[in-house]
Amino acid sequence: MDTLFKYASGVALALFAAGLTSCSRSDETAGGVTDIGNSVASGIVVTEANQPVARARVVAYYDNWDKTAIEDSVEVVADDNGKFELKFDSTRSVVLYAETGSESGLSRIQNTGDALVMVGHPRRLESSVAAAKSGYMRIVGSNAVASVGSDGSFAFDAMPVGDISLVYVASEQPQARFNFMTAIVGDTLKIPSLENKNKGWLTVSDYHYYSGAAYGGIMVNVPESVVVPKNDTPQDTVEPQPSVPDTTTKDTSVTDTTEELAVSLELHMDGKDEQIEIRDNDGSVADTVTYVEGVSGKGILLKVGQYIEVGDIDPCVGDFTMSAWTKWGGYRGDGVYQILFAERSDWMSGDSKFQLQYEIMQSALTAVGDGADWNGHGYAWLAKGNVERGGKLPMNEWAHLALVYENEKLYLYINGELASEKAGVPFKPKKTVMPMPFRIGGTEIAADTWNGPIDEVKIESVAHSAEWVKAEYEKYAK
Repeated sequence: MDTLFKYASGVALALFAAGLTSCSRSDETAGGVTDIGNSVASGIVVTEANQPVARARVVAYYDNWDKTAIEDSVEVVADDNGKFELKFDSTRSVVLYAETGSESGLSRIQNTGDALVMVGHPRRLESSVAAAKSGYMRIVGSNAVASVGSDGSFAFDAMPVGDISLVYVASEQPQARFNFMTAIVGDTLKIPSLENKNKGWLTVSDYHYYSGAAYGGIMVNVPESVVVPKNDTPQDTVEPQPSVPDTTTKDTSVTDTTEELAVSLELHMDGKDEQIEIRDNDGSVADTVTYVEGVSGKGILLKVGQYIEVGDIDPCVGDFTMSAWTKWGGYRGDGVYQILFAERSDWMSGDSKFQLQYEIMQSALTAVGDGADWNGHGYAWLAKGNVERGGKLPMNEWAHLALVYENEKLYLYINGELASEKAGVPFKPKKTVMPMPFRIGGTEIAADTWNGPIDEVKIESVAHSAEWVKAEYEKYAK
């Protein structure tokens, strides 16, 4: 378990594999290798430590949830830097599989044709299908299947985590699927009983699993046909519910402090901020800095491998607020994480206290203190990010992000609106003896650089109110 978190920026994900051994049947490949493509996908294969995998085997499998087996495949080998290109038939549903040694992973091609596949070790999956007495479960993009017992239970003994589509098959006909992203806590993932009553979708009765953030170690994709009311079972239609005040919502009536703060930075990113230095990921001062049009005056566009350092400040010793404007460019074609804020010097040696990051695989904004200390709230899913994948962080337009930490809970705001759970997400920064360098837009790992200009940054050791966040957004909103 330690290796899952030791090197990567947050909870590193491995994506599920084709040809996995389960409690029933499997075989290594399906359909043979045929070059029948008319589109090109380019991508990279990385480890859980966010390092490129040389010479990994990469296969595009033609498969979908409404099938009972993989139809065909196209295969290539990644180069020494983990990069690959392959041709595929864009009119068919494609799942990418990569393997190296005992590690493997699966991903889907994005709309841009880019793909990132992370490989890792397999885990055990346990669940059941309510009212089912026979049949089997399969993983789309894999030949691994698991028999469904007379009590509806099933298990995969060796299933890597990731962007998973489970399909229930009965009488050799696909019945329904359950799509989710996993975040591992231990080596066994347990999903509540799945209900087959939503027109091709399996669902769980606990609405928390559909909150848009991770719950119980998974983040579930909400089917378009399913409306999820609070404290009720997901269903196709829901009667209007009376409005009930949410008594757990963060108190936004708190008056913002005017007292002198331990940390109070306001950075305009216009080249006049004496507190900051632009560094390359090896720690040296960058030779060049790129200034672009910002939300107000100029902003800084970091080159890959650069980050902004503001010195050994420690806003994470108590409550804090961190905010910035950014014109985020989405997935750049490299790396797994993009870091907006980080109090750390070296993740690999454990010299890290806090960071706010966007995770490409999950399309999620997360905060990480001690990634290995999940039960101690060292890792927090805040919200799905990319609007193109159902999230709240727009691409290629200026947006305001604000992260407020109060009473050991995090609240994430995007463009002045709360994007995370109303009651806050439990979290604790990692305990350290001394302050560490505070960085903006990247870290010592080159691929962690934030993709897009950054402007008007504020870092303060106080938990500002929702009204303050709204006012900060409206100051430059266009």
